[in-house]
Amino acid sequence: MSPRSALLLGVLSPFLVLPTARGELVVTSLGRATELPAKDDARGTPRKWERVRAVLGEDADRVAVRQLKANLGGNTSVRNQSPLVWKDKGYFRRARDLGQVFTAPRDGRLDAIVLRTGNDTLAFQDGSAGAEVFVQFFEVRGTPRIDDNGTPPGTKATHGFSTNHRCDDFVTGVTYEPLRVARGGRLPDLASEKAGKLTYLKWDLSGDDELVLERGRRYAFVVGFVSPGKDRNFTLANANNAGSPKPPALFDDLDNYGGGWGLRREGNGATPPRMVPGPTPPSDPDTLRRLRDESIFGTGEARYALSPTCDGYPDVDTYRDLEFYLLLHAPVDESESP
Repeated sequence: MSPRSALLLGVLSPFLVLPTARGELVVTSLGRATELPAKDDARGTPRKWERVRAVLGEDADRVAVRQLKANLGGNTSVRNQSPLVWKDKGYFRRARDLGQVFTAPRDGRLDAIVLRTGNDTLAFQDGSAGAEVFVQFFEVRGTPRIDDNGTPPGTKATHGFSTNHRCDDFVTGVTYEPLRVARGGRLPDLASEKAGKLTYLKWDLSGDDELVLERGRRYAFVVGFVSPGKDRNFTLANANNAGSPKPPALFDDLDNYGGGWGLRREGNGATPPRMVPGPTPPSDPDTLRRLRDESIFGTGEARYALSPTCDGYPDVDTYRDLEFYLLLHAPVDESESP
């Protein structure tokens, strides 16, 4: 197996037992930011932070990490749908988790993550309401670097939302060590909140779910649906610089957040997926089984043992950062201890 295949497939020991936290994950809607012009929204201006602070309330003072920018178009989806949806390009729409790499600015205990839904047609589908979701945490080890996938500036990307050379780049040089999975949360029904668009969701942790962070270390989280179901799909607001004509660079003046990059986990991890173009799935049973296997998550712990990556199909997350806010508990003042 090539180094890239090992990275993408995330092959881990079959004896690995992932720690499952004993706390309780609670997901609640915080509503929408009001009186926020689109230009401020996209650029993540101080005016936007002012509006987001109003949404977060007292929690705003505990935000230790944030990425404010958000593109207001596109459907960057978290999904786990059954039955599978066929795409005429030749593959089933794959189950997907989404997440973010971040760097801890100080020692502390993570209390909650705040994410925001997107602004397009799939922002919050009906099957998402009440569905069980999870947050999985990783420690990110190694030295990240960009692999341009053989498409440097002046050439066309092999896949992505455009043919710009950056659209198939991926991060290599790092591994994602699983730390724990927080389960049990259920998504609120956002149907009455402007079809669920641009709504802030607080993923509140407790007990052993509250990951202890060490200053300067890289971590990551991914979120997703625990099990498949009809119309289980919601999108996450994000900012993506893959369309820039600049040379590949993980951290440059265009970077939205210097502490990390976006992540995903899709199906069984095969990238790119096998494709059999046509208006309907192929009739050959072996081909059909392979296409389905590539599009669904493994069962049980195998699903959580699959390593995330920023490589995906058709899009990559290399230059994407979620709009996200990490809430840490206030530092303990040891001088006040008895």
